[in-house]
Amino acid sequence: MKIGIRNGSLAMTPLPAIEAAAKLGFASVELDIPADYADSIIWQSDGRRQLSEAATATGCEIASLCIGGLWQISPASPDPNIRAEAAEVISASAAIAAELGAKWILLPVTPGSEDQDHEEGVARWIEEISNVAAVAQDLGVRYCLENVGRGGGKSASDLLRLIQGINSPAVSVYYDIGNALAFGNDAVTEINELADVLDIVHVKDSDGALLGQGGVPIADDIKALADVGYDGYLILETGPTDDPMIAGAYNRGYLQSVLDNTKQEE
Repeated sequence: MKIGIRNGSLAMTPLPAIEAAAKLGFASVELDIPADYADSIIWQSDGRRQLSEAATATGCEIASLCIGGLWQISPASPDPNIRAEAAEVISASAAIAAELGAKWILLPVTPGSEDQDHEEGVARWIEEISNVAAVAQDLGVRYCLENVGRGGGKSASDLLRLIQGINSPAVSVYYDIGNALAFGNDAVTEINELADVLDIVHVKDSDGALLGQGGVPIADDIKALADVGYDGYLILETGPTDDPMIAGAYNRGYLQSVLDNTKQEE
């Protein structure tokens, strides 16, 4: 397993985050696509050239993109115009990911409204992602549904229902071990349930500024990932604290030590 970090965890915009992540020894960065995506460097051709050049120069790859803007532009929205915009953003992100060399695109399974019926939200997500899945498949990238606290993807069973409903090889799971604990789910159990569709993983702790200071059983979760044969990225979604570089260095070192111990126990 390799360790990456989100640009938000470094409290930096995408371009400086690549250089900072490389200095800290991370293998990759995950870049966020916000609701005002059109103004993002990721959405500009020259900006993507700069990002690609920085990744090449530093050796820190852009492993994944996160469409954080889906919290405001949800595929589950009751407004057909918002759903259409979400589909456009998701489709465009596949081409952008391919250009940047990113294989995975995080889609938080967001609700269309605060009081949305669960079944309605699930049905809309299945319909909308089914309609755009072929775009990702053609480009060799994957849309990865993440377990988040609102919407239709809170648990492993929720995610499996969505994956089965969409039924595309270009759609898989982005699992967050910190979110699992927050929702009262056992990550070890869920990792085993999701093993066949698990592509990439977020790591964070709970109730602590740094990894190891909260209640997430990180070592147990990493062992569970190793036991199911997972050998992909662990992307830090940790808080930047008052000093993002010090926090990033500490968290990378902590997670690397967990990985080293896991290998020794195998």
